[in-house]
Amino acid sequence: MNPVARLSLAALRFVAIAALLFATLLPFAWMISTAFKRNSEILVFPPRILPSHPTLDHFREVFFGGTVGPYFANSLVATAVSTILTLALATPAAFALTSHRFPGDAGRHIGLGFLLLRFLPPFAIIIPLFVLMRSSGLIDTVFALIIVYTAFHLPLAIWIIQPAVSQIPREIFEAAAMDRAGPLRTFWSVILPLLRPAIATAAAFCMIFSWNEFFFSLILTTNKAKTFPVLVSSFVTDSGPDWGTIAATSLVAITPIVVLCVLLQRHLVGGLTSGAVR
Repeated sequence: MNPVARLSLAALRFVAIAALLFATLLPFAWMISTAFKRNSEILVFPPRILPSHPTLDHFREVFFGGTVGPYFANSLVATAVSTILTLALATPAAFALTSHRFPGDAGRHIGLGFLLLRFLPPFAIIIPLFVLMRSSGLIDTVFALIIVYTAFHLPLAIWIIQPAVSQIPREIFEAAAMDRAGPLRTFWSVILPLLRPAIATAAAFCMIFSWNEFFFSLILTTNKAKTFPVLVSSFVTDSGPDWGTIAATSLVAITPIVVLCVLLQRHLVGGLTSGAVR
C-alpha cells in the first residue's frame, strides 16, 4: 500500500472513531451539563454546553427530597440478589452442559435454547406473569423483581460462561479424575477458579441489565418496590419534564455502574478476549 493510500486510510479511521466517540459521549456530556444548569438555562436557544451559573439545586432535590433512598435500596437489592442467584445457577449449568456427554450433541442445542429464551419480548409474557405474581401475593415486592431478573438473565449468563468452560483443556479434567476428584470437587476446586473472567463478565452484564431495567419494575410494582429507572420517569409530569432533576437523578443512577465497570475492567477484558462472549 502506497503512503498516500495508507494516510487516507488512517485519516478515515480517525474520522470514524471520532464520530463514534462524539455520538456516544455527547448524551453523557449533555446530561452532566444539564444536571448543573439552572432551569432557566436548560431550554435556551441556542443551547449552551457549559452552564453559565452552575447550581447544585437539582442534586439537593435528589438527595434531600426524601424519595431517592427507597428507590436506590430497591434497585440495589434486586440487582445484587438476582445477580448472585443467576451466577449460582448459571455456572454449574454451563459446566454441566459442556462437560456432560449428551446424546446427539444435545448439549449445544440446549444451550442455544436457553439463549433463545433471552430474546423473548418482555411484553409477550407480562400479562400471565402479572397474574401469577398477583395470585402469589408478590406484586409490589422486591422479591418479584428478583425472580424475574434471575429468570431473564440466566440464559445470557449461561451463554457467556459456557464457551469459557469449553476452552478448558480436557487434560485438566483428566488430571482431576486421576486425583480421585468427583464432579463436584472438580467443579469447585479446579474449574471455578479458571472461570473467574467469564463469571465477572456475566456478573457485569447482569448487573447492568438489572440496574437499568424499567418495564418489569413499572408493571409489577406500585409504590414500595419501585426502582431507580421508575424514579427517573416520575419527574415527567403533566406540566412537563423536570429536565434538571432528571439529569441529576440519571447521573446518580449511572455512577454505581461506571464504578463497577472500572473495578471489573481487568476481568471483563480477560473474559471478552478469552472467548467468553462469542
